[in-house]
Amino acid sequence: MTETNGPLARLRKAFRSLEDLPEVIPAAWSPGDATDPLPVETASVDDIAIAIVAANGELSAAIQRSSALEKLHRLAREAGAVGTDRAVDAALKREGR
Repeated sequence: MTETNGPLARLRKAFRSLEDLPEVIPAAWSPGDATDPLPVETASVDDIAIAIVAANGELSAAIQRSSALEKLHRLAREAGAVGTDRAVDAALKREGR
């Protein structure tokens, strides 16, 4: 956990938009034990840039999952499914499969 008055805590206080800044970022690209996270306080600008790429990849995957779930829900509802019906079965029925 970050010190109450440490650099990261002070940065979070100075910039309200950084309140959600994580304590650590994945460090799979750094030398050494790939499972050890890298503290943001010691991360370089390049480390942060790589973490942004990784976070954007996670975001993209989450958006794709959400979109697919929304489509399944819509297909099931269009097939007349109600809350307790199986969504995949209803979507397949709608498509005649």
